[in-house]
This record gives sequence, structure tokens and C-alpha cells, in this order.
Amino acid sequence: MMHRSLAGLVVFGLAVAAPVSAQRATAAPGSARAVAQRTLAALAARNADGFAREASPQDLAAFRAQLLPNLKQAMDGKQRPEVLAMFAPAKSYEEIEKIPAERLFALYLGAVMKRVASAGPLDVQNTILGEVPEGDSLVHVVYRQRVKSGVSSANNVTILSLRRTPGGWKVVLEAGQLGMGGAQSGPTR
Repeated sequence: MMHRSLAGLVVFGLAVAAPVSAQRATAAPGSARAVAQRTLAALAARNADGFAREASPQDLAAFRAQLLPNLKQAMDGKQRPEVLAMFAPAKSYEEIEKIPAERLFALYLGAVMKRVASAGPLDVQNTILGEVPEGDSLVHVVYRQRVKSGVSSANNVTILSLRRTPGGWKVVLEAGQLGMGGAQSGPTR
């Protein structure tokens, strides 16, 4: 189960990573596009903490609630060393359980980013094409994704959804993107 979750997050990281140069178009401060630019730049820089700061607190809490039972199970088995390495300096499940949702997500994403980086060079270029509002509190930022790894390449148009919260626009963490199918953390669409 842990490996499926990691694989899902790797796909998510590949789907939204972007070079800093693609994020230089000026966006209105505080806009959904500005948050999307910061999010994509954080992923391009392998800055898991920066990405986690842009994520919806509601979705971070849902991610944590889905992840903790899987971690508890993994800690009781052969994956204990891997789990402890991922969430260091925690030395037990009880210590991991005390980590706040944003930090837990950042540690998890950081470990996945390291794993992706160890697989070899990956060139990801994203160009933001525009935004599609869905009501007053949900915006989908549409971008073109070009991924090249060795001789393989992919070219897709994809989205990054953002929700308006009391703290401003925040990235929606889709359950499917995180490899945690069955738990829809975002709004029903």
C-alpha cells in the first residue's frame, strides 16, 4: 500500500513540476494563478515545504487521516526502517502521529522527490495557459506539461485546482493524484 501511495505522489509531482522560467509571467498578487506559479516553482526546486505551504489545510488534514493508518500498518512490518527514514527525526509511530498535517505532507513529498531524483535526470517544462473558474471559490489553472526522460517524452495539457480559503487560494490535493484512491478530499465536481 505504501508503494502505491508513493507511486501516486511521484505521478503527481511529475504532473505539476515546472522550471522556474515557466513561472515568470506576472500574476496578480494573491490570485489563484500566483499561487499556482509558486506551487509549480516549489516543485521544480524540489521544495516540499514550499509546496505544502500552498496546499489546502482541509486537504492536508484529509491526506494525514488517510496516510496514518497505512503508516501504522507499515511500522508493524518490514517497512519500518523506510517509514522512520521518511519521517525522521521521529523514532516511533506515536511520534509520527504527532507531526502536524502540513509537515507530515512535506516530509512525505520530500522523500518522494528524493526517490524521483535518484531515478535519473528528468526535464519537466510547464506553461500556464489560463484559468477556468468554477464558481467563486474554485479555479482550475490549465497548463501544458512537457516531460522528457532519456529518450522518452510526454506532452499533455493538465490542471492544478485551487480552492479559496480564509487564508487565500490553496492547492487542492486530489486523492487520485496522491495514490490514495477512494478518498476524495476535494470538492465533488
